[in-house]
Amino acid sequence: MAIKKPNWKLWKMRLKNVYRFQIVDEKSYDVKLVMELNPLNIIIGTGLILAFFTFLNFVLIAFTPLKQYIPGYGSSSGRREIINMGIKAEELDNSIKAHQKYVANLQNILNDKVVIDAVKSDLKKSKVDTGILSIKTTDESQFVKEIEKGLKNAALLESVRDANISALSHLELIQPVSGNAIIKHSDKNIGTTFSASENEPVKAVLAGNVVATSYSAEDGYTIIVQTENQLVYILKNNSQLLKKNGNFVQEGETIANAGKFKNKAFVSTLELWYRGHAIDPQKFIK
Repeated sequence: MAIKKPNWKLWKMRLKNVYRFQIVDEKSYDVKLVMELNPLNIIIGTGLILAFFTFLNFVLIAFTPLKQYIPGYGSSSGRREIINMGIKAEELDNSIKAHQKYVANLQNILNDKVVIDAVKSDLKKSKVDTGILSIKTTDESQFVKEIEKGLKNAALLESVRDANISALSHLELIQPVSGNAIIKHSDKNIGTTFSASENEPVKAVLAGNVVATSYSAEDGYTIIVQTENQLVYILKNNSQLLKKNGNFVQEGETIANAGKFKNKAFVSTLELWYRGHAIDPQKFIK
């Protein structure tokens, strides 16, 4: 069976056929509207209308906020904000990690686990006479505990006394406030408390890095500074801190304001730690 070829001439003639479209009043049969159309005009008109609405849709999406409602579409400013937030999050993460390292470093120093600045001399060379352990007493267990406590601090005590091997031999501190010491360092009190005037500036006794800050109802605002040679000092009873974690402070720089001790007099309490042991700061104040 032969396939008929389309008669294009007939199609062209049909496209040019004119059709009349009338609107007639049903009662009076008056012609209200007359339109003469052919298929070609209808196709062209429909194409123009579709092209217009396509262009209008493009303009509305490209130049109005409607584009924000398209799934997956984001503005350039939004992308910049996301990038900036990512950068800030990374900086915050690095800051938290640095703070954690400071705190871990401080804990190791206070527990005498890590040597940060190696002292040239070997403190373990100090000899301690342990022959007294052979002495018997009525309360031997308590006696042994006291002796073990003394042996634990023996290397530190020997190093403080011997100017040739001690890292503290040339240590000089400045007093944090101008007042006199009203509570001195002792076995029961590890800190030295100085009297101060109201909101008197509290100065850094040595240069170092701020490794921790805190607040408690008993000690007020507290700031901890790590210096060289495994020295750490703590300033308590502050009403306000002027430095934060990670800041480097110079000797004599104001780092806090003095606060009240037990809601009475204004004071500043100083604690000095060396290799995990609390020592009397007054011995080294200029």
